[in-house]
Amino acid sequence: MYLSAMDIQGFKTFAQKTTLVFPGTKAGSNAVTVVVGPNGSGKSNIADAIRWCLGEQSMKLLRGKAAQDVIFSGSDGRGRSGFAEVSLTFDNADRTLDVSFAEVVVTRRLYRDGESEYLLNGQAVRLSDIQLLLAEAGVGQRSYSVIGQGMIDHVLSATPEERKAFFDDATGVRGLQMKRHHALLTLQKSAENLADVEMVLHELEPRLSLLRRQVKRLNDREAVASELNVLAAAYYGTMWWNGIDERLAIETRQKSALAIVVAKRTELAARDAELVAFEKAQIPSSSADTDSMQSLQLEYKKAQQSLADARRAHFTFERELELAKVKSQSTWAPLPLPDIIAEVKDVAVVHESLLIRLKAVTSLADLAPIIIDLDGISVRSKKLRDRLTRPNPEDFVQSAESIAAIANALTVVKSAEDLVKRSEEMMDAKAKASVAATSEVFAVQKDVRRLQQELSGLEAQANTVAIDYARVETRIEGLKKEIEDAVSERAELIMNVAPADRIVDIGPTHDRILRLRHQLELIGGIDASVMKEFAEADERSTFLTTQVSDLRSAIASTEKVIDELDEQIRAQSDVALKKIATEFQKYFAILFGGGRCSLVKLTKEELEAAAPSDSPINGGEASEFVHHANVDTLESIAKRVQERKDSVVGIDIQATPPGKRLKALNLLSGGERALTSIALVSAIMATNPAPFVVLDEVDAALDEANTVRFANIINELRTLTQFIVITHNRATMEKADVLYGVTMGDDGVSKLLSVKLEDYVGDETARR
Repeated sequence: MYLSAMDIQGFKTFAQKTTLVFPGTKAGSNAVTVVVGPNGSGKSNIADAIRWCLGEQSMKLLRGKAAQDVIFSGSDGRGRSGFAEVSLTFDNADRTLDVSFAEVVVTRRLYRDGESEYLLNGQAVRLSDIQLLLAEAGVGQRSYSVIGQGMIDHVLSATPEERKAFFDDATGVRGLQMKRHHALLTLQKSAENLADVEMVLHELEPRLSLLRRQVKRLNDREAVASELNVLAAAYYGTMWWNGIDERLAIETRQKSALAIVVAKRTELAARDAELVAFEKAQIPSSSADTDSMQSLQLEYKKAQQSLADARRAHFTFERELELAKVKSQSTWAPLPLPDIIAEVKDVAVVHESLLIRLKAVTSLADLAPIIIDLDGISVRSKKLRDRLTRPNPEDFVQSAESIAAIANALTVVKSAEDLVKRSEEMMDAKAKASVAATSEVFAVQKDVRRLQQELSGLEAQANTVAIDYARVETRIEGLKKEIEDAVSERAELIMNVAPADRIVDIGPTHDRILRLRHQLELIGGIDASVMKEFAEADERSTFLTTQVSDLRSAIASTEKVIDELDEQIRAQSDVALKKIATEFQKYFAILFGGGRCSLVKLTKEELEAAAPSDSPINGGEASEFVHHANVDTLESIAKRVQERKDSVVGIDIQATPPGKRLKALNLLSGGERALTSIALVSAIMATNPAPFVVLDEVDAALDEANTVRFANIINELRTLTQFIVITHNRATMEKADVLYGVTMGDDGVSKLLSVKLEDYVGDETARR
């Protein structure tokens, strides 16, 4: 590969389009193109144009301040250009450039508004793509392939770190270094992304844990609620239909009892009528006896009516008592959990206070107030226990009014019974004493009294059945309300459809229902949107976790690539630097007529201490990176990234001209520095020749004898590379195959004149 042509338009003093054609080979060697011209004619702008097209971004190296300074700014006789464009055409027949083109054209264009573009064979590309493509071929804007005006001494005055970049090109590892740089940037960015993602994960984890607990509670709540619904349906179904069956049985008993009472009343009425008929048919002994017996019978009937009324009143009070018992059970509800917790806390606080006071007692007098407080806390505890325990009907406590009413009713019943008994005794005595009474009437009277007694007993039994019926009816009404409150959505189904299987022992089932309700209270209410929020948070957490895994894998892979590149760079640079050091000594001796020189590799620690190392150039690298696969914390990754980023190795140059003991470069004269730089550049070109080399007045500081030596070196190295030399020296011009002359008119525009020196060799005017 070689540079075959260059097109310049609008770049610095080349306002109009100008084309330079560079020949490839001449007589088996690479052609040498020399550019000459007076000072200020713009010949150095050719070297700047090449460097700029290769991607140079430093305006200082291009001898400008702003990017637009490279665009022709105009003159008295010509307007300014709107853009600058430079195209380099490479002959790529040997495919040195890794593209499938025999001719490669690299173009850089800059407009005055600041917009710029890079083109590769007319196609827009990135600067990094061009730099990597050329670097792999040994060409770069800051490599030894383009040495601008005044830059021949830069390699000596540069810092060891800057000089290492120059030697990266010289050893042919620039492409690897660029890959390593990109890999390092990727590693750094991946580490930063990893830190960001793990920070987001760290912030998300508490919320996700809370949501996970809430979802678990919600799932638990659903399980508890599901079990509660099943048990409640079975429990209330059994209770309801057991109550319905019991009510039907009591209704049957009640109807039977009422039928018996009605039959007994009918029989009593018939016997009573028969008694009246007998009494009318009998001839009383005297009207006085008759009136007396009738009076006793009337009193007896009144006593019977009073007894019936008293029993009815007692039945009413008993019925109300039974209904109150049932209502007290059906209307009971468990105390809310917050109230229970608050009350237990208060009791515990008071109990602890009393315990402290009790321990501090020193006399019996101090116990009196403590005992009073203990009684109070005992009452509160019992009250809390009673409120937490479902009452049984038999545990019902009657009110004082109810007790008094029932006692009074019993007293009235007892009085009525006594009155009836006395009336019966008086009637019996009167009947025995009366001569008019017959045995038949007496028998009917006794039968009537028997029927009345039986009727009273039957009415009492009917009243008991009525109480049972009222009790069941009230319990069913309370159960209905409880079912509607507990399972409102299924209450109608439960009360209309009998269950296939009923619970035999409902006690444990009821206790289980209470425990499940208590669990639901402990779980509390949870918004249904928690599931959606948890799903979103969990999905994000899973995504971020995957990203963390991918980033860690990418970091490990990138570190492995960097390690492989470091090993390849180290091996290649060591071999190349040894050859450069050998060639450097060779050309140094040629230019100086003797002397010694060497290249010294500096480690990172030595650079920090500003103390050059005496280790030879074939020594190992200053630092090596060891990837610890098992250490993947953010701190270790960040540390490894920083170590890789900060690990810079420099190159120091030592030169001792013949007859001197100098080693430090700053002690050399200007001419000695120029000769040393030329020797180094020559050594590099001899070791790792670039496809082409541009030298801009590198021989300006040389005397005539050294100019001849320099020209001879170029003539020797032309077998390895193509030279484009900008010079004022005749000895250098004599080695040229093509000579370009640069002139500038009054319009401030550079123009070219070209001469093929092979056309004038015969006249012995161009070469000697």
